[in-house]
Amino acid sequence: MMCLVLSVMAFAQTGVDFQHLTFDEALAKAKAEKKLVFVDCYTTWCGPCKMMTTKIFPMKEAGEFFNPRFVCVKFDMEKGEGIELGKRFEVRAFPTFFILRPDGTVQHKLVGGSHWERFRMRVERGLNEKTSLLYLEGRNQAGKLSTKEYAAYVNALRDASRDKEIETFCQEAFGKLNDKVKCRRENWYLFEQEMLPNDERFIYLVENKSDFDKNIGSID
Repeated sequence: MMCLVLSVMAFAQTGVDFQHLTFDEALAKAKAEKKLVFVDCYTTWCGPCKMMTTKIFPMKEAGEFFNPRFVCVKFDMEKGEGIELGKRFEVRAFPTFFILRPDGTVQHKLVGGSHWERFRMRVERGLNEKTSLLYLEGRNQAGKLSTKEYAAYVNALRDASRDKEIETFCQEAFGKLNDKVKCRRENWYLFEQEMLPNDERFIYLVENKSDFDKNIGSID
């Protein structure tokens, strides 16, 4: 009878399994199970937090994606252990999500909720070490980031809502790329921020509009 009950419970559980663990317990369990830790940092009054909790995380496909890969935990940033974790990881917006290694290192950070397809894509970036914020930021700081990794780094910064750094990086990247390749589809990330008319990127965009239209589609 007990086996039957457990089987029914397992079948019924379709969403993300957020476990009732302390932060250290989650790290230890992830190490034992050779998984990463997914942390949901929320508040009770946050609308997007509630949307993720009621609409996204209960989805069957969300459970199928998260549960085999992560030990999932969530903390109210205004109560208990969440208060200290919020300070430790400098959580300033809600919801904020972290992908952590079992030693507590932040591999990727995501700020804000979204529909399932986009959220999964963002999490997948953090799962893949080569597209994670930790890896790409380390490459950039060491001066080893290749031009092929520029767009991935911008996406990682965007996941973490580090918009000012994106602006600075894109301006620097624009100066490093050959003029012939700046108008290619894979380099459109250079132009996705707000630009003033005297910004060299804006000037390039106007002067090479026909090439952009050909490579990307009309940019009117």
